Amino acid sequence: MLPWADLLRITATRWAWTPAEFWAATPRELEAVLGIGHPADGLKRSELDQLIRTHPDTATCGRAEYRKEERPHD
Repeated sequence: MLPWADLLRITATRWAWTPAEFWAATPRELEAVLGIGHPADGLKRSELDQLIRTHPDTATCGRAEYRKEERPHD
């Protein structure tokens, strides 16, 4: 049986997680923050380059005025 109370205490005190964040976390996320389990493989440069080609940034990416234009009712 897992020591849920201990895991909740550790994530709350070391990473300031709320109980909702703790219970929403996946087992892999818990492993990652606790430093247990198998580390995830990093993203290879070729994979990053492919993502950049597939999903390039745009001039309006994330700008407030861009989001406002999408919502003319505001």
